[in-house]
Amino acid sequence: MIQIDKKKKISLLILLFISSILIYQSFQFDNYQQPIGKIVSIKNISTVENLDEHGNHDVISEDQLNIHILNSAYKNKEISLINTYSSSKAKNQSYHKNEYVFLHLTKESENLTGNIIDLKRDHYLILLITLFLALLIIFNGGYGLRVLSSFILNGSFFILLFSLYKQMDSHSLLLLFVLFIPLLVSCSFLLTNGWNTKSKVAILSTLIGSLITFLLGFIVIELLNHQGLHYEEMELITRPPHILFLSSLLIGCVGAVMDVSMTIISALFELKETQKNISLKELARSGNNIGHDIMGPMINIMFFSYLSGSIPLILIFLRNEMAFNYTFSIVLSLEMARALVGSIGILLAIPISIKVTSFFLRKELNDEC
Repeated sequence: MIQIDKKKKISLLILLFISSILIYQSFQFDNYQQPIGKIVSIKNISTVENLDEHGNHDVISEDQLNIHILNSAYKNKEISLINTYSSSKAKNQSYHKNEYVFLHLTKESENLTGNIIDLKRDHYLILLITLFLALLIIFNGGYGLRVLSSFILNGSFFILLFSLYKQMDSHSLLLLFVLFIPLLVSCSFLLTNGWNTKSKVAILSTLIGSLITFLLGFIVIELLNHQGLHYEEMELITRPPHILFLSSLLIGCVGAVMDVSMTIISALFELKETQKNISLKELARSGNNIGHDIMGPMINIMFFSYLSGSIPLILIFLRNEMAFNYTFSIVLSLEMARALVGSIGILLAIPISIKVTSFFLRKELNDEC
């Protein structure tokens, strides 16, 4: 059973209080610049079955929504809008009675018209964040708050990085990431673990592993002249797509290596604390055994994480009778490259973490033995 001490209870009460205020504020509609309305009634006008040339079946529905406006200059007025949506809801969505929506309103002569921009979801988002923070506090206490601080700080760094990139040369993104990565990694470990030997080992192992992994991927991609990589999904971006891909590749390497490195290092430090007479060779052997156990699941997670985001696009291609080989080469070429390079990072992170940990603990273990 999980024990909730006094500090955790106080933290949870503060969190509940802040969340209650935020949820209350989310229903103070006059504070929003965007017009908001509440759907008071819905009437279905028509439903038409649609069958395309590839045999894909869909149903197109048309609803009349009566919406009560809750803010702006048109507060307390009602507007009637038509919402057209498909059963697949690929590019549109249906709405339900008593839901809140953001509106775009225009007045033509004496008639008020407009359209729905999106569903108002901020109160649901507040509840979800509250649940996440509550679980973080319950299971991790003060450490959970440090993890949250690290996440917020790294998010701020990314915002700063992209703000700088907007004002710089289009080829500078990769250089910015290379310069920022050591700072991001250091802040992550120092905020969560403090300034100690474990943090030093984790920072050094992550940076070495990420650098070697990225260089291997970069060299292979450049030697092959980017053959087999399809950047069609980035065709609307006005920046060089290969630079964006390499930058995302670097971030993926850091994420994979950081995760595995910290797992190995934490386990080795725990072994060192609990087994005072353990030798350097036994510690390295234990690290290798741990690495073998986590290697398979981590590589699978890497592939699933990258490939899962492409499933909708794959299905769209296949449902429209695109060839299997063509679909996977176009949709998955970049994701497979990221997953493969990340998997190499996982494999390299294990021996690198063991070597760096052994180097830092060599004197202590020799003295104790």
